[in-house]
Amino acid sequence: MSFPDDPIRFEAIRNDEEGAFEKLFRENYRPLTAYAFRFVTDLAIAENIVQDVFLKLWQNRHQLIITTSLMHYLFRSVRNHCLNQLDKNKVRAGYLKACLEREEETSDYHEFYPEIGLIEKIEKAISALPEKRQEIFRLAREEGLKYKEIAERLNLSVKTVEAQMTLALKQLRESLKEYHHLVLFFYFPHRGKIT
Repeated sequence: MSFPDDPIRFEAIRNDEEGAFEKLFRENYRPLTAYAFRFVTDLAIAENIVQDVFLKLWQNRHQLIITTSLMHYLFRSVRNHCLNQLDKNKVRAGYLKACLEREEETSDYHEFYPEIGLIEKIEKAISALPEKRQEIFRLAREEGLKYKEIAERLNLSVKTVEAQMTLALKQLRESLKEYHHLVLFFYFPHRGKIT
């Protein structure tokens, strides 16, 4: 995948324009995390890999020469980091490394970007939750509150919060089942850090 403004964007990053780097990060963090997750099957590890790729891009921006598209470079870097991660984890490495090595050079990375309108569909599904359940879900997923904090804020028991979250997730899974492979990365808040 490449975008016509790739050279301009990378040149801006090379010229220390943090805004251009931050925009690139925000636009590609989730698709790259979804791509990494496909191989390492651990969300925290996938997020760390993507953050490392962006950190190295920023640190090496003055020396770096990208001969392919910026998107291809990012996906390829994530793939290589996944290989390195798998080498550290020998138990799963055999199978997963074989999967990575079969990955074609010219992979179509479009599948890791949200389908047009997916964010709106997710929001519509969340809005369809019963009022209290929706409030609990948003406090947990959008504000990042722990169940105990939600219980205190809403004057509920922790068990009630847990039960409502379980029901909310079940309802959302049902409403969004055709997007189950993408929803994990798009209805949870952006957790990546640039610094």
